[in-house]
Amino acid sequence: MSSAELARKSLIEHALDEIRNIPKYGNFKRGTYYAIAKLGLQRKAKVEDLFETADWNNIKRRDAIFERIEHFLVKYIK
Repeated sequence: MSSAELARKSLIEHALDEIRNIPKYGNFKRGTYYAIAKLGLQRKAKVEDLFETADWNNIKRRDAIFERIEHFLVKYIK
């Protein structure tokens, strides 16, 4: 694995860890938005309707939302 691939993987994992560690009582949607905005991907998230299509308030849906976020990050972090 090249150093660029390792850096990419590390950046994705760091972002996912930040999102994963949002407390259950915290605003999951806002915390996720901030983590994505730190990477400069908020416009792409808007185009992909990342924040519009899920029931962010349903804690039971968090795993499905997290998988969608993970797919988004893998797709756009290059």
